[in-house]
Amino acid sequence: MEVPLIVSMRAFGYRLAYIGAVLIVLLNSWLAYRSLRIFAASQQWQTHTLETLTACEQLVAEIRTAEGAARGYVLQADPFLEKQYNDAVNQVWDTFEYVRKLTEDNPSQQARLPRVRERIQARLTSIEIGVQLRKAQPTAALTPDQLSIMMTDQYQYGDFTAAYAITQVEGEERRLLKWRDSQVTSARRSAYTTFGVATGLNLLFLILAFHFLGKEVAARDRITAQAEEIQALATDLEKRVRERTHELETSNQELEAFSYSVSHDLRAPLRTIDGFSLALYEDFGDRLDDQGRDYIHRVRSGVQRMGQLIDALLQLSRVTRTDLVRETTDLAEVARSVAADLKASDPDRNVRFEIPGTPMLAQADPRLLRIALENLMGNAFKFTAKTPNAVIRFGSYLGDGVNVYFIRDNGAGFDMRYADRLFTAFQRLHGDRDFKGSGIGLATTLRIVRRHQGRIWAEATEDQGATFYFTLGS
Repeated sequence: MEVPLIVSMRAFGYRLAYIGAVLIVLLNSWLAYRSLRIFAASQQWQTHTLETLTACEQLVAEIRTAEGAARGYVLQADPFLEKQYNDAVNQVWDTFEYVRKLTEDNPSQQARLPRVRERIQARLTSIEIGVQLRKAQPTAALTPDQLSIMMTDQYQYGDFTAAYAITQVEGEERRLLKWRDSQVTSARRSAYTTFGVATGLNLLFLILAFHFLGKEVAARDRITAQAEEIQALATDLEKRVRERTHELETSNQELEAFSYSVSHDLRAPLRTIDGFSLALYEDFGDRLDDQGRDYIHRVRSGVQRMGQLIDALLQLSRVTRTDLVRETTDLAEVARSVAADLKASDPDRNVRFEIPGTPMLAQADPRLLRIALENLMGNAFKFTAKTPNAVIRFGSYLGDGVNVYFIRDNGAGFDMRYADRLFTAFQRLHGDRDFKGSGIGLATTLRIVRRHQGRIWAEATEDQGATFYFTLGS
């Protein structure tokens, strides 16, 4: 019993270790995945900031392109430069819209953009004035005041130029870029650390797994060897049990044959003793005094008592030696028949038998079952001899899915301390002077019940009666 327990405990321990290892690997994987997500998100924000900075620089460059094309057009009145100027103006507003979308996640930048738009619009308006003047006067020279409006970015705002407004947006993005660069560096370092620790732990658990796997293989080999040894011992034990069982069966058969032979052979000398004692009493009884006649009566009583014991032994031997033939048997009918025989044996007794009128069917050997009921009901009849209103009841009930039959009386009963001696041959709980008997009946009943794969037991109280229970197997 110890080896399966050790194997079970070891298997439970390995199962816990396996679950723990899986949980730790999953935790490491989750931490690594989390670090990767943080790293990827940081890189994405870094890229987003760089895109915003690039868009701001592009916006400044496109304003410069518009300014350059407008100046060239004013100086040369070249239609190509006018087209270049118009394209540049359109591109400025596309790029500004792109910057606005890129900074939608930043409320402070969104607050700056209306000022930027207003300054860009003012700058482009001042440029447009010069372009329109050139269109109106294709060949005339522009005055210095007209040129200064177009050439400088100070239209109604002093030194606050469009480039300066865009630079404020760029400054905020550069501050975010610096902060996000530090986040990317931290996330990269955390990811590398997490991967390193996770890889180290996974390698450690892999090494431990191989180590414990080796131990488990060795343990299983030992258990297999022990199991083979146990199997060999079990096979040898089974062989010995078969041999001992065969020897016991042989001994029992020889003992039963001997008992039968002895019981049978004792009948002849007993009959001789009984016959000669009877002849002695009949032929010479008148010559004997009272003491002599008493001796002859005692001899004959002893011979008759020995004859009863021999009959009981022969019955016990026959119960064991005969084949068991099961058939549907009405136990109530058998009990009624036995009760009728008991009443006929002593008509003067006032005994009430309570037996169900409905059939009590069972698969049993009717001949052996009658012997068992004769012994049990005969005992109840005998031990109620001194009870004024004797009642013997036969019945049954369902207990644990099996029919339990019982014989209950209100007779002498017995002390339950000696109940283990009830079914042993020649063991009696009452003296022969009080109640006659051979001490074989209950031993015979026990063998009959056991041959039916049943069991028998008793409950009693002194001077209050006894109840014998038995089952008949399936």
